[in-house]
Amino acid sequence: MKENVRGNVEQDAKGAREPEDRSTPQEAEDEGGEARGTDVVPEAWEAVEQLFTLAPHLRAERANVLGDTQVDGDVVGGDKHVHVHTGEGRSRLRPVGPVPAEELNRLETTFAPTRRYDEACAKLSDARVLVLRGRQGTGRRTAALRMLIHARKRGSEVIALDPGTEPAEFADHIRPGAAHLVVDPPTGGDRPLRDVHMHAVRMRIADSGGLFIAVTSPDTVVDGAVTVDWTPPPAADVVRAHLTVRLAARSTGPSHSHDTGPVARSAQDRVSEECARLLDLEETRNYLRERPTPGEAADFARLLAAHADGRAGTDALAVYGRSSAEALADTWFSSTGPDLRDKAFLISLAAFDGSPYPLVAEFGDALFRSMQSVEGPDGPGGHPVFGTSRSARLALARAHERDRKTDTPWGTLPERVVAFENSGAWAAVLEHVWMSHPAARLPMLEWLDTLASDSRALVRLRGAVVAGVLACADFGYAFDRLIAPWASSDRLMERQLAAWSLYTAAARGMDMVVRRLLSDWSRQGSQGRRWTVVRTYALLGDASASTALREIARMASTGTTPDQALWSALVQTVETLLHGPAQKESLAALKQWGQSPGNLRQLAGEGFLRAAGRHTYQPAAGCTGPRLLWSADQDPVVGEQVTALWRHVLDDRELRRDALTVLASWVRAAREPAVEAAVARLLPDLVTTANDRDRLDHLLRKIRDEDSSNGAAEHLRARLPSVSAPSR
Repeated sequence: MKENVRGNVEQDAKGAREPEDRSTPQEAEDEGGEARGTDVVPEAWEAVEQLFTLAPHLRAERANVLGDTQVDGDVVGGDKHVHVHTGEGRSRLRPVGPVPAEELNRLETTFAPTRRYDEACAKLSDARVLVLRGRQGTGRRTAALRMLIHARKRGSEVIALDPGTEPAEFADHIRPGAAHLVVDPPTGGDRPLRDVHMHAVRMRIADSGGLFIAVTSPDTVVDGAVTVDWTPPPAADVVRAHLTVRLAARSTGPSHSHDTGPVARSAQDRVSEECARLLDLEETRNYLRERPTPGEAADFARLLAAHADGRAGTDALAVYGRSSAEALADTWFSSTGPDLRDKAFLISLAAFDGSPYPLVAEFGDALFRSMQSVEGPDGPGGHPVFGTSRSARLALARAHERDRKTDTPWGTLPERVVAFENSGAWAAVLEHVWMSHPAARLPMLEWLDTLASDSRALVRLRGAVVAGVLACADFGYAFDRLIAPWASSDRLMERQLAAWSLYTAAARGMDMVVRRLLSDWSRQGSQGRRWTVVRTYALLGDASASTALREIARMASTGTTPDQALWSALVQTVETLLHGPAQKESLAALKQWGQSPGNLRQLAGEGFLRAAGRHTYQPAAGCTGPRLLWSADQDPVVGEQVTALWRHVLDDRELRRDALTVLASWVRAAREPAVEAAVARLLPDLVTTANDRDRLDHLLRKIRDEDSSNGAAEHLRARLPSVSAPSR
């Protein structure tokens, strides 16, 4: 059962991975997968690194507690959509109406101006007619209204036109001297908004001091008209503007809102201080990092004001972003939401949040084909090659693009990735679709099977993460259909998928359920399920280290003898725990195991040597060296434990050869002064007998003779004690 420790050391020294020896047919098949162009199952520490590298949003996961979303009040932060249903006979003139004075007054006090707003306002004042293009939900309507308020004649009305008004009909609805607004008029690629339409409006408002703004989507084609592309203000500015008004109204009352005397200035100072305190709350900072829309920011300001009054606790602030994400998912997947292909894209983005757009689109179309077979089984196959534009999809998803660098077999390459602006949206989408739309389950399961069998590590891992999220929503169903079959599979990669899924479920609130399951499988499970248990404990790390060590010891020493795959998993998980937050606890357990007979003693030695063979960069020392050496040199307790385990492996006949190989890698790393100093402090403690000294002296002379440029070996020889008793 011995793990290939020397191969592990040579991997680190050469920077290349060599597959470990495996005895079972399935393991040999996985090893040969590299030649066939597929990935072998990652080692335990690699599985941990892959999880947090390829699914970084799991690093900050907490219990999945979502509150009910209640959105009420004004629309000053976002867009307002009016749906007018008419008969088949359509008159040329459509309804128009003044915007209520209360809304206009509120806008004057709560609007957060930006440089883009000032530029647009200047263009409106000059041209009198303007096209403002922007995404829904970015406050574009609010900005247009605020510009009209700013530039209109005193006392004139602000008129809202019916959204269905055709551009050719704009001029027919103009009222002399008034300021006019139309939001999302019917335009398209073959129906551009032309300057001739806006010129007709300009002629109607000439000499009357009127104004006109058409608010459109970003992809609206505008032919010749004065156009401004809208960029929303920072969410913090929106929150500050709304919060200031609410706090001022509470502290001074409406009648004093325009006072400028000493008392009023004192009240304003108090409001500013209270506003700054609320904006500096951790919950507020976390929420603002989600890049909320202006409308969502305005609602959050209302919640902050309630918190300041004692009517809302910090828990309400903490879950607000997640609650808004669930409300958004409910809107996306309603019958009036986007078409089926774009819905599939949203689900794919939820699975691959933070991944390249082509990958998200590829698997979105794959899911769309599965869903299409359910929604229209007798319909024509296939779908248009060119669908919704990239920019429109990202606008729909409230997603942003960013550049990042990715390590690949060909070096570090730049790539552009897409992600939801609300970091809670990815999980909210998956849970909502799974629980609210049962007809989507079968296509999603078929889709997840496709992800799980993909040769790309990112795709497989994200499929497992999705399964873990679905398990949080409906554990029994996801367990029976996905996790249990994976855990019982003959293929090690599918068992690893189960481990990733169980970790995800535990991290998102199913911790106790997962712990009970792991405990049951460690006692009564098959070799495959026990393998999954061990790999899951490698992922959970410090959160369950004591339980993991106890059950690892039981699986190694009692019950069915571990097969080669399970033994390798046990050794590798011990290695992973030794490099994690529970290092001291793990070293103490291994020290105790080293005094036990049989497999437990062997596991302690092999696990320690694998951990000792892992090297890492130490920023404080400015060089690379053995991970355990750094820890032992910095912490006396860890140093004593590491010394005891070195003595154990050097005294063990079966492990001694591998132990000397690993120790030699520590000496060779001592080319760096910081490493040499640490090894020099360790070696004397390994000498308790003359035989110990002779063995280490022989090792150091061999390294010196093989590499004359390595002066550290000779320096370390001089530090060996000359007596059989311990030197200190």
